Amino acid sequence: MKLIIFGATGRTGIHLVEQALAAGHDVVAYIRNPAKLDLRHDRLRVVQGELTDAVAVEDVVRGADAVLATLTPQIVGGSKGMPVAAGTRNIVAAMRTHGVRRLVFSWGPSILIPRSPLMRALSRASYALLRLGPESTEVGEAIRGSDRDWTTVVVTMPHDKPGTGTVRVRTASGSGDRVRLRIARTDLARFMLAQADDLRYAQQELRISN
Repeated sequence: MKLIIFGATGRTGIHLVEQALAAGHDVVAYIRNPAKLDLRHDRLRVVQGELTDAVAVEDVVRGADAVLATLTPQIVGGSKGMPVAAGTRNIVAAMRTHGVRRLVFSWGPSILIPRSPLMRALSRASYALLRLGPESTEVGEAIRGSDRDWTTVVVTMPHDKPGTGTVRVRTASGSGDRVRLRIARTDLARFMLAQADDLRYAQQELRISN
């Protein structure tokens, strides 16, 4: 598969790149600063660019089989201009333009958006009052509002210790395993990579842990 990875220089993203290459995939890493990615491989192409550059994002998504993203908006206070939210909208728009269906997107727990319109409004009001996670709310809504085969992967406390090889999965509807707080980044990356060509969790929000 040809995989486009956003957030490839992050602590989870680098595992995702390494595992994708080890599995035989062709990888395009779209990153702001190529100097941060020391990895070199015949099947790895590094593209420099900003998430807010809609033209560049559209160009890099062309021809992809799936898009994977590990992006982290600020949870407290938000980022000026909300670049991750803008970038997410650019990614979704580019996928629609080029007919790319599969999106696997991960970051922290604030991605979960209540389904009830009333609870969603109360959540947004609380975020605005406390300045807590407004960008995360925008990102989650951009993904959920799309018509792509998206899966959001929610984690609470990722860590850099060796993985266990086992992942607990719980859906937003409450079905599945009883999840905990912590997960190894290697296991998070492995789970995300497995979803690239597996649609069993399409258009679902998942919470996972070890």
